Amino acid sequence: MSKGEKFSELRKKTEDILKVTDHSAVIENNIDIVRILDDINTYRMELERKNEELQLANAELSILQEMLKEEISVHFRHYDIAPVGYVTLDTNNQILEINQTLASKLTLHKNDLLGHLFNSLVFPDDQDIFYFCCIKIINEKKFQTCELRLHTKTISPFWVHLDCAPEHHKKGMRIHIAISDISHLKTLEQDLTLSASVLDECAEMIIVTAPDYNIIKVNKAFVQTTGFIKAETLGKNYSILQSGKHNEQFYQDMWASLKLNKNWQGEIWNKRKNGEIYPEWISLTTVSNPDGSPAYYISVSSDITQRKKDAQQINFMAYYDPLTGLPNRILLQDRLKQALVQAHRNRQHGAVFILDIDHFKVINDSLGHLIGDDLLQEVAKRLSDCIREEDTISRLGGDEFVVLLADLGEDKKNAISHASSVAEKIIHTISEPFITQENKLQITVSIGIVMFPDDTDQIIDLMKLADNAMYKVKQSGRNNYKFVTPSLQKEADERLSVQHGLHDALNRDLFELFYQPQINFITQAVSGAEALIRWQKPNSGLVYPDDFITISEESGLIVPIGTWVLEEACRQISSWNTHKKQLISFISVNMSVRQFQQKNFISEMQRIMLNHNHPASAA
Repeated sequence: MSKGEKFSELRKKTEDILKVTDHSAVIENNIDIVRILDDINTYRMELERKNEELQLANAELSILQEMLKEEISVHFRHYDIAPVGYVTLDTNNQILEINQTLASKLTLHKNDLLGHLFNSLVFPDDQDIFYFCCIKIINEKKFQTCELRLHTKTISPFWVHLDCAPEHHKKGMRIHIAISDISHLKTLEQDLTLSASVLDECAEMIIVTAPDYNIIKVNKAFVQTTGFIKAETLGKNYSILQSGKHNEQFYQDMWASLKLNKNWQGEIWNKRKNGEIYPEWISLTTVSNPDGSPAYYISVSSDITQRKKDAQQINFMAYYDPLTGLPNRILLQDRLKQALVQAHRNRQHGAVFILDIDHFKVINDSLGHLIGDDLLQEVAKRLSDCIREEDTISRLGGDEFVVLLADLGEDKKNAISHASSVAEKIIHTISEPFITQENKLQITVSIGIVMFPDDTDQIIDLMKLADNAMYKVKQSGRNNYKFVTPSLQKEADERLSVQHGLHDALNRDLFELFYQPQINFITQAVSGAEALIRWQKPNSGLVYPDDFITISEESGLIVPIGTWVLEEACRQISSWNTHKKQLISFISVNMSVRQFQQKNFISEMQRIMLNHNHPASAA
């Protein structure tokens, strides 16, 4: 019997005795009962104390249970409304628990997700990422992380970060996953990647400096252009790029403008690592702190070396002759204007030469254009050797050159003497033999000279008068020079008047053909005729060919005049043969060499003759 059972039996006997006997007698006659009663009393007191403790403990337990319930409730509320998503999976990726945050993010109800496979929510392209992450968790039983995209039928893929922790459970391993939406971080990352890519791949050089002008960032274009690697520039002052072409005041003004206006643009010369100096077009911008103080300076610049070369080339093409490198007609006119202004202002005389190479066309046609070009280049060099640095030589085209001598002094005689000396020097220099491509050539030039401002102060007249003087030299034998004179001017005016009159005669049909018969001495019959052209000039009567044929050839009018003669002669012979019994077999027509040089001369002759029913075989 156990102690507790023995105690219960004694207690029961005692209680029975006490019911039927006097307490004091029992106590006196039964020592065991006395001892038991003492024990009972002691036990009673202990029981009362234990009962009180138990009641307190029950009260505290009740409080703790309520608190635990509240904490569990709070925990689940926090679990559901946590800023990150939580999900618990088994090793088969089945969802065991999921919080409301993640369910809401997926636009699904929690209960609809429980029991489903989590990888069904993973974007197909990222399935492998999640699969290998789970394999590592199961095999290594260690914390793992990964980034992937989640999606559902109703929402587009969005980026999340997964913190995955394994847990040993009596029902098997559990995988607890905290899921953070990192879509905005990915967007920022893409933006940063794009910005870095734009910065590095930008064709312009980009430099970022601190407020003390120390370099903190450069891009790839800077490295490629300057030759400096990034490590050689980071932390260095922007001044390491200075070329030395600008003084200190230039940089002071530049930085002062940048601080005042927050930006500066301009052309600047900088230095590459190898010491080469090159031009840049640069734009400087200030990035300010919230208080307005400079946080960074950003330099965006382009190497404009090629642009400058292109501009020089364009300028050269616009103002210089590409073959000889001499000023062309446009630049010559500008310098003529300046020379005329200076001549009036300073009362100085000047001279303009027009010259061309005698018989150049023969050389060009017989030896070829390449030799002709070599000859023109050599003439340009020799002409340059004959004048002062401040004088100008221009090539107008073909073999025609212009020499402008300015500031020849106030005395006209001395100016004419100086111009004569230059002309003689040119004639002598040009007459020296040329050796080009194993050909030895000796040429001459004809020069016409006009003095300004006395002869004229108009650019058009300068060129015209000098050209007339050169024409006179060619008429008198070439290889010489001639100044403009009043008589020469009068002759030039008359030639110009004739030229205008010939244009008018063509337009108004003022030409007329006279026919000189040709007689067969045997038969005494008219067999043909010679056509002789006359110009019926208003108010002047007939003008004979000697007075206008030469001018028409020089001006090129001989071609349309010759065509008119052919047309008229064919018309006339057809008319005669139609109305007269005796046929005229031919009419002789004088032809110019320039007509024979026409590419369509033969076809034009055939057209005219057939047009007037005169067979070409009869020509």
